[in-house]
Amino acid sequence: MTELAFLSPASRVAKRSSLALVLLVAAAALVPGAGPLRPDEAQAAKLIAPAMTCPNRQAGGGAVAMKKARRSMICMVNYARRKKGLRQYRTRRKLTWSAGHKARDILRCGFSHQACGRPFDYWIRKSRYLGRGGWSTGENIAWGSGRLGNVRAIFIAWMKSKGHREAILSGTFTDVGAGVVRGRFEGTTGARIWVLHFGDN
Repeated sequence: MTELAFLSPASRVAKRSSLALVLLVAAAALVPGAGPLRPDEAQAAKLIAPAMTCPNRQAGGGAVAMKKARRSMICMVNYARRKKGLRQYRTRRKLTWSAGHKARDILRCGFSHQACGRPFDYWIRKSRYLGRGGWSTGENIAWGSGRLGNVRAIFIAWMKSKGHREAILSGTFTDVGAGVVRGRFEGTTGARIWVLHFGDN
């Protein structure tokens, strides 16, 4: 059995006045399959990179395979942005670090933006990514098993979701980091948990 699930994206914005706007939607959405995009999603379909541009990595578990999978996910994100006429996100080590830690929290504690009882941006803050002035952060999370856990399936699922797609194509964020872990999750062996952390500092 293959499964795929994701949550509505989370985002946080702090202005120089130090006022904060928090957007957190905690309703889970279980998707039966990534499959082709529906006709009404034709515009989003044009933003999906071909396999020869961004290889469809499986995130097999080894360090090298995981690194290649993360790079492929960032490739998918930036291909979509280029096709939309947007500037590419810069890959930031601190956001890659925070996304990886968040993925491990989800594996250990459950599928939530607040995994292990922590705010969604806990690891972004721990990474010291945030600047002293204004900043914004966001997060996409998903998990899948079998073929639905690979880069392309996860990315297509995000692009099918308005909120996740908006984070990927945001004009607010400038930076990104991807994290992925593999393990037994919710009774499923070989599940892959994916996290994208977005930011602007």
